[in-house]
Amino acid sequence: MPPIQGYEASVEAAKRVLEAAESALPRDIAQAVANAGWAAFLRDRHDVQALVDHIAETAQQRDFVSKLHAAADKARQQQPQRGRPPKSNQETAQNVSGHTDVGANGSAATI
Repeated sequence: MPPIQGYEASVEAAKRVLEAAESALPRDIAQAVANAGWAAFLRDRHDVQALVDHIAETAQQRDFVSKLHAAADKARQQQPQRGRPPKSNQETAQNVSGHTDVGANGSAATI
């Protein structure tokens, strides 16, 4: 069991976690651009700034943002699900009623 932390130590730990989370997205963006095959055409910081300006302009278009979110949602849904899988409707119905009775013909009847 971890030692009990004081209030100040807990607040500091929470601040560190928040700072790490806030820096994760910019780090992810930089890593994705660096690993992209097309990034080789960027010659210097001026090319990078022009690219960022173009992205900022394009991000103002609702259609672009909608398509971007749709593509990201599709990719996110194709990842393996983490955690416990959701219960099926039949399992939920059994849990609500408490049990399932099996009749003489072998079919299940939920009570």
